[in-house]
Amino acid sequence: MKHKASSKHTRNFDAKKNTLNIKQFFKRSDAELPQDKVAKAEMYLTGYMAEHGVPFAQADHLVDVIKKMFPECETARNMKMKKTKASYMLQDGIAWEERQVVAKFCRENYFSLIIDESTDISVSQVLAVMVRVYDEKKCKVADLLLDFVEVDDASAEGLYKSVKEMLEKEEIPLQNIVGFASDNCSTMLGVNNGFQAHLKRDLPSVFILGCVCHSFALCSSHASNTLPSFLETFLKDVCCYFSRSSKRQHQFQMIQDVVQSPKHKMLKLSQTRWLSRGLVLSRILEQWDALQLFFQGEAKTDKVDGASQISKTMATPGTKHMLLFLNYIISKVDKMNLEFQSQYFRIATLYSTISDEYRSILALFVDEDILHSHSLAELDPNDAAKHKSIIELGGRCEAMLIKQPLGEKEGRFRNDCKRFLVELCSQMKKRFNFKEDSILAMLSIMDPKEALSPQRGIKSIGKLAVNFPNLVKEEDLDELQDQWKDLLQFKESLKNISGMPATSFWLELKSIKDANNQTKFHHLSTFMCNLMVLPHSSAGVERVFSQLNRIKNKQTNKLQVSTVANRILAMQSISRQDGCHRWEPSPALIKDVKGGKCHKRYMEREASRKGGELATLYADEGDTDEIEEAMNVYLN
Repeated sequence: MKHKASSKHTRNFDAKKNTLNIKQFFKRSDAELPQDKVAKAEMYLTGYMAEHGVPFAQADHLVDVIKKMFPECETARNMKMKKTKASYMLQDGIAWEERQVVAKFCRENYFSLIIDESTDISVSQVLAVMVRVYDEKKCKVADLLLDFVEVDDASAEGLYKSVKEMLEKEEIPLQNIVGFASDNCSTMLGVNNGFQAHLKRDLPSVFILGCVCHSFALCSSHASNTLPSFLETFLKDVCCYFSRSSKRQHQFQMIQDVVQSPKHKMLKLSQTRWLSRGLVLSRILEQWDALQLFFQGEAKTDKVDGASQISKTMATPGTKHMLLFLNYIISKVDKMNLEFQSQYFRIATLYSTISDEYRSILALFVDEDILHSHSLAELDPNDAAKHKSIIELGGRCEAMLIKQPLGEKEGRFRNDCKRFLVELCSQMKKRFNFKEDSILAMLSIMDPKEALSPQRGIKSIGKLAVNFPNLVKEEDLDELQDQWKDLLQFKESLKNISGMPATSFWLELKSIKDANNQTKFHHLSTFMCNLMVLPHSSAGVERVFSQLNRIKNKQTNKLQVSTVANRILAMQSISRQDGCHRWEPSPALIKDVKGGKCHKRYMEREASRKGGELATLYADEGDTDEIEEAMNVYLN
């Protein structure tokens, strides 16, 4: 006790407290570990290769070049990545994590299903399964690829079975599906035996929507059948004439210089690209003088019969008039098409946008008094008694008729245009529900301006909520209705968020609290946020197929579907962070790379693939007794 009180002990005790422990002296944070820096560098390089479609084989030389470029960098010197490692880091690292993230999100949240089936360049039937989700962290709606499925049975029942098995494998509840969208083929949207029919048997309340963009393309295609057949032939002949010869393209460029026309190439008319018809029409009208001069010269040489026919068609009175009219109408359809090809939230404006454009087209040939006195659902475009005596053809076409009158042919020309308009509107009415009490019409209240307007269309939100029983419980309908009514009373206090887009407004509404510090609009906000996942088109899955065709081309046609899916999933993961230059691999992913988990998944995948190949080989040769043994050897 005396020693404890001495000055020597006190001095040594204080010195001991300030001495660093030997373990702390040698300890480094995870970010400072050299192997972490190397793993990160390899992941960054793999992410760059994934986003820009760089072949894995380039990794063999790429890493060696980086080492020569930065000889003083310790991280670069320690990088060891060839094509095999780049492949499994992408497939069993980035893509594997992205698949888990999307599946987990679907397990815990409501989502919409968007699917489509296609045949790739190697004649493999591929089903793309996408989900539309609402990300509360980013306040935005996103279409995400869940996976590709290689299918043997492309019937509606076979596709539904494949999708259901995938969801069960990922442990995603079927009840989390709120909506379904696809193209308009009978396999997908057949009422009796289509994919949607099978889905409705399991989920009677699911929201079904045929792709709006596909529908517009079909409406235009059916309406085009009412026009004289020479027009379609003329468009195809003009486009194909230049695609066959670079010499013709060069000669046409010389003509463009003479007439001082923009040096734009002639476009190709495609049956599968929705917007190609309108773009081809615009380009032909833009290059009309140059084309006329070019084909007049080609016709004189008598080299090709097609040039003479094209020149004759262009000189025929009424051809340019008709093209001007079609360009005016098709541009209206294409504007709607472009609007709903967007990846962003559009379901709230779907009904109003289509209704306004439909009314605008009807006004060209239907009497205005009748148009204002009848609802769109009641009005029959084929009723000749409601038509105008003289239809409107658009400003450019009307001006052309004044400059170059058609004389006696004008009556027939206007009748052709009228038949086109009538058929276009008939097809639109056939494919869209213009009733004001339809689900699409009621979804317009998701627009904050509509929801906060005293003249809003829906007084009772229960009319909309009953169509989505999986989103709102029956016992919560009273509170939901009260919160919908109170929204107008709190309009002044919501001024700071009323100008936000719908994806942000309804989420911010959750933060509004009452006098008791309780959320004022909890049920309403939750209901609206869950409705955000409803699809407005299936354009997202078409974009995925475009990526598939870029990855799996003539040179890479032996790539497996799973490899292509992993590449696209990796690109998706990186693009969600705005590109490889901003992408940061998660700590869990870095840990998997360092700990060898990515390599282990790769080895298991390879063993499963090779075991399956051997099992198939033995089965083909009839050695069925050795199948199980072969599988065990490679799987173990």
